[in-house]
Amino acid sequence: MVPDVKGGRARRRGLRRRRFIQAAAGSALVGLGGRSVAQGVREIRLDGDANGWVGQAPSAIDGETNPTLALEVGREYELTWTNVDGNTHDFAIEDENGDVVGPTNSVSEDGESQTVAFTAVEEMTGYYCTTHPGSMRGAIEFVAADDSEAVSVGDSDVRLVSSRDLTDENHEYFHAYRKRRAIEALLADPEVNEIVDDMISSYEAYDPYTNRLDAVSVQGSPDIEIEGGIDEGAFEVTVGERRVAYGLVDRESDELVALTITEPRDVSWTVSEGEEFDEAQLRRVIDDPRVQESVDIEGDDWYPLFTVAASITSARGIEHGGVNPVVLFVAADDALTAVVVYLDVREDEAGEVIDVAQVNRFVEDPPHELAATIVPADDTVLEAVPEVPFERRPWDTANDGIHRIEVPNEAFDRSGWRIEWEPPERHGVEIAASYRGTPAFARLDSPVTYTAYGLPERGDESILEWFFPDDEPVFDGELLLWDVHSTEFGGPGPLGVIEYPQTTRRPAGFRFRSHYQTGAQDAESQDHQSGYRFGQSSHEISYDFWADGTVVPVWRRQGPGFATEYATARNGDEDTNSDSGIGADVDGVTESGVSHHSVSAVTMDVTPGTTDGVEIERYDGTAWTTPETEFYQVGEPGMVVRFTNPEGTETIDLPLDYGTEVAVVRRSAGEIPERQRIESSAVESAFYHPAQYIGNEPIQGERVIVWLLLEAATRERPHPTGSTSFVTRASIELSDY
Repeated sequence: MVPDVKGGRARRRGLRRRRFIQAAAGSALVGLGGRSVAQGVREIRLDGDANGWVGQAPSAIDGETNPTLALEVGREYELTWTNVDGNTHDFAIEDENGDVVGPTNSVSEDGESQTVAFTAVEEMTGYYCTTHPGSMRGAIEFVAADDSEAVSVGDSDVRLVSSRDLTDENHEYFHAYRKRRAIEALLADPEVNEIVDDMISSYEAYDPYTNRLDAVSVQGSPDIEIEGGIDEGAFEVTVGERRVAYGLVDRESDELVALTITEPRDVSWTVSEGEEFDEAQLRRVIDDPRVQESVDIEGDDWYPLFTVAASITSARGIEHGGVNPVVLFVAADDALTAVVVYLDVREDEAGEVIDVAQVNRFVEDPPHELAATIVPADDTVLEAVPEVPFERRPWDTANDGIHRIEVPNEAFDRSGWRIEWEPPERHGVEIAASYRGTPAFARLDSPVTYTAYGLPERGDESILEWFFPDDEPVFDGELLLWDVHSTEFGGPGPLGVIEYPQTTRRPAGFRFRSHYQTGAQDAESQDHQSGYRFGQSSHEISYDFWADGTVVPVWRRQGPGFATEYATARNGDEDTNSDSGIGADVDGVTESGVSHHSVSAVTMDVTPGTTDGVEIERYDGTAWTTPETEFYQVGEPGMVVRFTNPEGTETIDLPLDYGTEVAVVRRSAGEIPERQRIESSAVESAFYHPAQYIGNEPIQGERVIVWLLLEAATRERPHPTGSTSFVTRASIELSDY
């Protein structure tokens, strides 16, 4: 039962995007997209309102009206102000004689920003808006440089920023903007810049810490050698002189306060055909004339990557189970390219080649290309600042460029919760959770993430209607991967429990963190970490558990990029198969539609104090109703789905919002997420969207599976992955336990 969501979704999505842009504009995000980041430049952020300037950053002026700006003589500053009331404003700095720096351009649009860069000199006395000089005026004072403001690299109580330390917009800001700024700051060091600029492929990672430091890393290598071949049954791949640069960046100044560059080392792995039909598929690929136009099979160095299985791929109008992608990595002319081949395997296991495309850039802004656009500082800080401690490196690259794994006990108690977990099979890590000694979730896991390319432009449709308008497993775009989170398919990578001590603003809690690289297992995981990452999806799947009974599922995608990842334009023009993908702009929208869209699915076997079944209510923002049968609901603000113990007081609430959807189905055999998925390929190939399971099965008093879908819309990101991480989350609230 698909709810009527026509008339308003497109408008709401536009408003949501505008709010996101406003938040971004108010964050001093100057220099994105290629400007050099100077070492030592301090940022100031103000909101412009006719009633007065409102401080945003640094933290010392946050929330103050017409704050006094404490400057250091000779220090360079970048001040960004954002119009927040729609009146006409500008920004100017004056001295004793009334002479000014600026003013900036006058703007009158709510959300528009201006930036002024200046060096502080003692003659400066104040700042003001020339159109509102009475109400919008503040003083400037000069202070000596204060070393006590320096952040500590190795504080023992420092931790990763949690989902509840931030508002939703700030949560997005860290991963959409700060990651980019941290990468630029790292690449602005001349020692790092020289190393990264020489790489032929690269990979970056990012984590924010609570001591205002961003942890960032870039890794890759300048050389790759390939020996062996299809006749030998194996390819020996060696990445030469791979290095990792780790940095800690002060978020207020964008200065590198710690830096580590590893020694170069060679990394080798073996790629073999494995099963018999893999070799047959590979021979079918290299015999195709279109492939031979892109690869000199005898003369070029190349190796294959069977990135994903046909069972989780739908492409070119063929449902999953019928099409398999094969990637040939080709090393030539100091560059690495990917030739992507789609095989129709419905009639023949060896397959028929139905599409070939060459991809020259795997992400829109790979670090090794971004390095060439940045003017480095005159001197490196390599020996002037401390090393980056292991525990402060990004989790994705903590161990010399490889994932950090700290396997927790199979059962543990923390913050009022008891967690029992099992390693992934086909659902990611499977968690059973009790709260205050009472059942909460018999199982909590993530069976699939949808990674979709080449979609038509979206209107008012739900995810089901947009992806599968015929309500069948054939995807409406060009390529869909049902990314499976299992050990077999490339995980878990970074694994561990991150503790969040209690603060004055929120209770204690912890994060159960896991990570998967679909298609990146065994040898291919080395491939991914060396920067040769086309065709692999990097998913962080975490659950934050809090002492007040709140659970926050968090999904983040680290890469690869969406703007250049290959898809054929929907108009059928074969000339659009190029290194620029389907011509996506920064909004992820092309002439033929949306180039990339992701949806993370979380499933819950909810047990609010009972394992005998639940009572279910649904709130639409105005009234509660009691659904008698299975349902699929598109989220809007104010909506709630509630699960209650019929014989007790325990309740689990699932608030919904834009970008979330929920399917509530009765537990049944033959439906994911039951374990027969592992045993039966028919269960896998029949699955496309949880709404397919919606029928007339009664749900009141029954055990149910709750599917929570979290969208990550490319068009709401200012930068493609590679310099932006998708991040989305929801909130689950327990009460009366």
